[in-house]
Amino acid sequence: MVSYRRIDDGLDLRLIEDSKLEITEQNEEFLKARWRVWDGALNSIGTCQGMIHFGMADVIAAILCDREGIVVTKDAGCFYHKPLYEGDVEVEAFIGKNGKSNITAEVLFYQKGVLAFQSIFTMHATRKTYSK
Repeated sequence: MVSYRRIDDGLDLRLIEDSKLEITEQNEEFLKARWRVWDGALNSIGTCQGMIHFGMADVIAAILCDREGIVVTKDAGCFYHKPLYEGDVEVEAFIGKNGKSNITAEVLFYQKGVLAFQSIFTMHATRKTYSK
């Protein structure tokens, strides 16, 4: 089996730390979480930079779809419904289709009860592992 080295200072780990991502509920097909839009995630007009939305959703989809081995993003679609501002974001994520190698997941971000961002990911379970 091929193995890969995990990059301990990777973007996903920095996003988790900076955003204070917290998983509040999780089972095999559903995840609830909360994260915080921090000052450094804001653009010049005070809204969350769009790539932060995508990065957080990608990390959350990978957590939801985690299987033995490395899970990587195969494709994604994103819908920006409303701006995110500094503060708490509630997350709902669920698996739409769980295939042998590919998993489809939807990730929703709410701020103050309003849907702000929606993404649909196809994650690929590589069946490869990483080594430290």
